[in-house]
Amino acid sequence: MIKDSKNKIIGITILIVNIIWTGDWIWLFYGYHFTGNLWLFMYPDWILITNMILGIVGIIIGINLIKNKFGIKKALIMDIPLLIIGFLISFIIPM
Repeated sequence: MIKDSKNKIIGITILIVNIIWTGDWIWLFYGYHFTGNLWLFMYPDWILITNMILGIVGIIIGINLIKNKFGIKKALIMDIPLLIIGFLISFIIPM
């Protein structure tokens, strides 16, 4: 019973983080292509799409953790590197 509640709490946390991550990159993609705004700095499309894909994979990991298909350790080992890779791609490579 305690294991299930830990899985749900950590799964929901992973889910929220990845939904925010994905939503932010979707918003940027939409803002770049479908509004008349001028941007001082724009990420290339491949960075936007890569981060959206990483966020969607993280959402799937969170859902699977909530459904007890993964353990906490396995889910965190898969999700944390995704977020680190996304961070490195978006903030280190363009500079």
